[in-house]
Amino acid sequence: MSKILRYGTAIFVVIFAIIILNYIRKNKLNLKYALVWLALLLIMFIALLVPHLLEFLAKMLGFELVSNMIFLCAIIVLLCITFSLTIIISRQANSIRLLTQEISILKSHIRGDN
Repeated sequence: MSKILRYGTAIFVVIFAIIILNYIRKNKLNLKYALVWLALLLIMFIALLVPHLLEFLAKMLGFELVSNMIFLCAIIVLLCITFSLTIIISRQANSIRLLTQEISILKSHIRGDN
């Protein structure tokens, strides 16, 4: 990896980390969701600091190219994020349904429809 690409990626990682921390500070992003992104940024930063680490891991895991290993890891991470977001959406849909039912019951009690 060329030095320009490494420096550019390092700058991107730092800027993205600052953005995430700023969103956490302003309570626009929950810490438990931000931890995934911060962990990914930390892994990217470590890979930048130790450039031959990815080559070593790819060789140990049996990948011919480092890019294949990176793409597989990216796909797995994206699938995990998608699955966790699906679980969150399902919980919120159940909560919305229950809240709607409770509001309907309260409205009927207020109107005296018992």
